[in-house]
Amino acid sequence: MNSAKINLMIPMFYLYDIESLDEALFTDESSEYLKNTYDLKSRLDIYSNLEWAELNPNFPFESIMDNAPVVGKLKFSNEEVHQYLMSFKAFMENEDFKLLTDDREPRNLEDFI
Repeated sequence: MNSAKINLMIPMFYLYDIESLDEALFTDESSEYLKNTYDLKSRLDIYSNLEWAELNPNFPFESIMDNAPVVGKLKFSNEEVHQYLMSFKAFMENEDFKLLTDDREPRNLEDFI
């Protein structure tokens, strides 16, 4: 898969856990999870992919998940997925969350257990 799209899997996984886009809340907890799980370079790569998505709203976003380890089909239209991705992009741009600047080391898997 083109690297301009592969990192969109990360925010899209959440879409399998919600029934409505209204449930997609971006909080301090969400921010901390991302900063503790992904290093700054990875988060910047995700953001770059979101910039690509912004310019390509008609891309079939569900196809990104074709080889992802998920069960089921996305319950959202392509337009809704794009809307969600743009909300995620705005979340990443929110300077209060420091997702594009915090350079902490990600935590080890053992730290989460």
